Amino acid sequence: MTLFRRICRWLHRELGFFAVGLTLVYGISGIAVNHVHHWDPNHSAEVETWSIEAPGPGPTAEIEPLVLERLALTEPIKNTWRDSGTVLQVFTENATIDVDLDTGTVQRVRHRRRPLLFEMNFMHLNTGKAPWTGIADAYAAVLIILAISGVFLVTGRKGLAGRGGVLMVLGILLPIVYAVWSRG
Repeated sequence: MTLFRRICRWLHRELGFFAVGLTLVYGISGIAVNHVHHWDPNHSAEVETWSIEAPGPGPTAEIEPLVLERLALTEPIKNTWRDSGTVLQVFTENATIDVDLDTGTVQRVRHRRRPLLFEMNFMHLNTGKAPWTGIADAYAAVLIILAISGVFLVTGRKGLAGRGGVLMVLGILLPIVYAVWSRG
């Protein structure tokens, strides 16, 4: 085995073990974020419905205190909102409460962070910026080194000159073809 291949093998092994944790974080959160149109990967929603005595339509300034008294909420209220319709919305720290002023129907949607997934998505989307940007860039560099060193680990029919080379070309062409096709 040549010195170059020994170095590639050493780099691939050492950096590969290092990259496992970050790869799992980015992989799991990547799948979650890719399906954001199907579900909220950061929060779960718990819906609760009940009724209060309907205050009826009227000016918001008169109706709002009645609704808040009838709701008898224990959590602090952040804000309320009503357009020209018959629904008064009450916002708390972790919930949105819709009150139908005509029927008295109340629907509370409480949002809770999904354990671990919220934090993984926070890192994946680089929401925190600052120090995480450097870590994410270093991780990207490690992936580049893994990709390049991995190419030289296998030789012969299964390596770069054979099946491995074909698969590598397909891996390069896939995003290019998709980018061209999706613009079409």
